[in-house]
Amino acid sequence: MRFFLKHKVLLVAVIAIVLVLTLSVVSALTDGYASPVSNALGSIFKPFQTAIAGFSDKVASWYGYMYEFDTVKAENEQLKMKIAQMEEEARLSEASNEENARLRQLLGLSERKRDLALEASTITSHDVSNWASTFTISKGTNFGIKPRDCVINEEYFLVGVVSEVGANWATVVTVIDTDLEAGAYNFRTGQLAVAKGNFDLMRQGRLRLSYLPKDADVKNGDLVLTSGIGGLFPRDLVIGAVEGVQTDETGISAFAVIHPSAQLGDLKQVFVVKSFDISE
Repeated sequence: MRFFLKHKVLLVAVIAIVLVLTLSVVSALTDGYASPVSNALGSIFKPFQTAIAGFSDKVASWYGYMYEFDTVKAENEQLKMKIAQMEEEARLSEASNEENARLRQLLGLSERKRDLALEASTITSHDVSNWASTFTISKGTNFGIKPRDCVINEEYFLVGVVSEVGANWATVVTVIDTDLEAGAYNFRTGQLAVAKGNFDLMRQGRLRLSYLPKDADVKNGDLVLTSGIGGLFPRDLVIGAVEGVQTDETGISAFAVIHPSAQLGDLKQVFVVKSFDISE
């Protein structure tokens, strides 16, 4: 008795299967006409057959939905990846266009006709510390080099200025050294200012563009050039590009952080400008 109670669901299922098989056999023996017994059994089991068929349809529909859902989800992930890739390509293209525009400006500036008396010299040592940014070159007074001569690289980027001279050597302070100060201007707007070294920025390989109005029109990427004011530097030597703008300690004016265009740490040869005159 316990066995029947424990397995009653299984027994009901077995009985149902037997009855369905019996109906099939009886139907075959009666040439397709239902006998009274099969007709009665059919009436009993018809609701069960309909329910099973409906359940099967729902299972098939659910499976199809889940399959389509997974497919759509996978396609959405692929689309997201493609969109992210396109956005990254657009950002790179925009950055490339900005860099190309800056390089065209630099090329145009370098191609300007200049009357500069240049003396090429190799760098014999770099002397960089927390307090100074200088290097020594292999030529001095024996080649007509004198203090306050400005120093450039082959692209006409400002490197620094001669601070001390010997017979066959000279010390150059770089554009980021606190002893260097040069009249400058924003190439895009023409705004005049002063480029000068700063202790804090020197450690980062940067310098300041100081004495700007608090509301000055200065943007990241703006080129900063020598103004020629004061006569120490030729006009239109490229100093560097703006990386950011901040309010100075007084709160009255602003200053820009400049990234030098000359690669100071990689220099092996420089050109000392012994005299100059620019023909525009």
